[in-house]
Amino acid sequence: MVIKGRLEASGVALIAIGSGSPEGARRFMDTLGFSADMYVNPDLSAYRAFRLERGIWKTLGPASLVRGIRAMMQGFRQGRPDGDLWQQGGVFVLGPGETLLFQHRNTSAGDHADLNAVLAAAEG
Repeated sequence: MVIKGRLEASGVALIAIGSGSPEGARRFMDTLGFSADMYVNPDLSAYRAFRLERGIWKTLGPASLVRGIRAMMQGFRQGRPDGDLWQQGGVFVLGPGETLLFQHRNTSAGDHADLNAVLAAAEG
């Protein structure tokens, strides 16, 4: 994982939070070779704390469908779902202290943060 290595070199920890079960998190980690810290938050309290969006239209709306078709055309296949399918995620770079260095809240499924911007904030 190139990004994880760059974050670690800058003294930044990579942490993921999922809305599913511990078994689903383990399956995700095993399938993708994800080796960072992974937590589960099925009550979605962390998602609410970060003001992340949730809704059926966010997951199944036009923008999500277009991104999904593009991803499938590039070879991506959705694995077995786990957790709240309507909950959108985000990426945050925190610290030191209570400083928020970067934030991206997904507006719909497939809306991902610019990883170059994430790395710039973390390495900055």
